[in-house]
Amino acid sequence: MSAPAGVNPTPAAGSSCPVVSKARFPWPSEVPPDLPQPPAATYGGTQTTPQGLTIVRFSTTTSLQQSVLFVVREVQKAGFTLGRGDAEPAEADAPFGRGELRGIYKMLVRGECQTDWLVAVTRTRPGAGSPVLPTASRGPSSSPLPFG
Repeated sequence: MSAPAGVNPTPAAGSSCPVVSKARFPWPSEVPPDLPQPPAATYGGTQTTPQGLTIVRFSTTTSLQQSVLFVVREVQKAGFTLGRGDAEPAEADAPFGRGELRGIYKMLVRGECQTDWLVAVTRTRPGAGSPVLPTASRGPSSSPLPFG
């Protein structure tokens, strides 16, 4: 049996997931064009909240481990500051920023080689809080992010 078009049947080093070749989708204008996007991402939609938070959904044919390694390796190389993230067996997140831009990558396992992603970004004003990175006075339920 042969691999589907665009799929390399040889897994990436240290992975059992196939490497998929696919053109990159364009980030919405609110997301910096140089924000790293994982290879072979399939666009799922964009939402902008009244608070000014832009949320981009997409998926990849990578494991959660491959996804986290991508963020760790690529975000700082692109000139963004990577904050302290969190990882659990089925999900991981990594906050980032540059200048007035604040954001977060959120990765959720959908299958062994299927990860759903959410990238949320916003711009802050000097001295203002960020809906992505709430201040201590805001409770966890006040987050505008559409997950958990």
